[in-house]
Amino acid sequence: MPAVQTCPDCGDTGWKPSSRPDGLPAVAACTCRDAAPGPVRLEDIGVPRKEAEQARFDRFFSVSGPLERAKGVVYKWADSYPDVKGGLLLHGPAGVGKTHLAVALLHHVLLERGISVKARFEYVPRLLREIQHERNDLLLIDERRLAELARAEIVVLDQIGADTGWGQRVQERFLYILHRCVQGASFLICTTAFPLEAAQQATLAEQITVRGVSLLHEACRVVPMPGEDYRIKIINPGLNV
Repeated sequence: MPAVQTCPDCGDTGWKPSSRPDGLPAVAACTCRDAAPGPVRLEDIGVPRKEAEQARFDRFFSVSGPLERAKGVVYKWADSYPDVKGGLLLHGPAGVGKTHLAVALLHHVLLERGISVKARFEYVPRLLREIQHERNDLLLIDERRLAELARAEIVVLDQIGADTGWGQRVQERFLYILHRCVQGASFLICTTAFPLEAAQQATLAEQITVRGVSLLHEACRVVPMPGEDYRIKIINPGLNV
């Protein structure tokens, strides 16, 4: 038996047709969303406590023009949601603020704007460990854990390619997760420290395969974040490593 729709304006999607001032079509949050409570804390959707407490757009320390532009792109996305096209792929070296901006986006959408939308934050190496079960040399997937992720409308995948051991099995597992998110029409907000093009160091394609990078390009706008490690340059520049 098909489910009965309870909201005639949006068909229970939470979004109803609207239009921009210039007459172009758009979508707007339906009033029925007011009855659906959002997360009380960012920790409830997987954000680490430190980032949940500190990551805000007005606390992002832009040390260069490119980082200021990256902040502007992410803020515009967060302030325009759901009237956006695709997600974002933030890429740059360690310490430039990729995770900070991704969490600031969640905070702005969910708490500052008060939009009730299902969202998840996932640190990719941890996610891969949590959903994998190897038994009798067979790789099994925790479908319940994955279904929770696939139901989210905004999915943050933090530190794609990080950690060691991205062998064939791990790559296949990540592609499965990525494919489920893309096919489930989730908006992906991704971060990675790996370069997208060939260089002296390992590329993202070597970690998650060429198909994985292709899927990310299909789902996300690339936002470059070049710069120096904020933690080393600003927070503790005198630390000798």
